[in-house]
Amino acid sequence: MGPRALRGMAALALAAGLGTGCATTSRVDTLEQRVGALEQRVASAERKADDATATAKQAQQAAAAAEQQAAAAAASANDASRRADAMFKKSVAK
Repeated sequence: MGPRALRGMAALALAAGLGTGCATTSRVDTLEQRVGALEQRVASAERKADDATATAKQAQQAAAAAEQQAAAAAASANDASRRADAMFKKSVAK
């Protein structure tokens, strides 16, 4: 191969390289900005999900406490009902 053939092949390779759409600096900068914006959105979504999880956990704890209070109130009501029944039966029996 002579120098002329090498130059022709080099020109062809250069044209092929330029024709394939090499990313320009401005395109890379634009993509980096978009990636940065997406990373911020993901971080924001993660924070919101963490906050929602914490709120759900607090609600679950409050519901468990309310359930315990309701069970205690029901037990107290049942006890009062038994005592009232006993008092009524005692008053009728006299």
